[in-house]
Amino acid sequence: MNVQFFDHAHHKLKIRGLQSPVDVLTFEGREQLSTPFRYDIQFTSTDKAIAPESVLMQDGAFSLTAPPVQGMPVQTALRTLHGVITGFKHLSSSQDEARYEVRLEPRMALLARSRQNAIYQN
Repeated sequence: MNVQFFDHAHHKLKIRGLQSPVDVLTFEGREQLSTPFRYDIQFTSTDKAIAPESVLMQDGAFSLTAPPVQGMPVQTALRTLHGVITGFKHLSSSQDEARYEVRLEPRMALLARSRQNAIYQN
């Protein structure tokens, strides 16, 4: 199921080691039975020079929170996805902020990036 959401004021993205503040703009998630999830998350940051090596292969957490309700100042996350950042793109920059995209996948998805070779001899 592919779903794209645009109400970004309350979703949170945390990436280990990234000190720059990020504001989630949009995200698209893919989840299926017997298949690891994949979320492509676009965000903005006042840091216009985030280096790919500071983000790639880092632990990440993406929290989905319901919109704020009047009289309830603190919203708890409805769902938090934990994984690793497997993709990073710098999409655009303006005078005051830059727009980026990351891909969050479960750590298990890293197994698809490995190779195993075996040589059998008599």
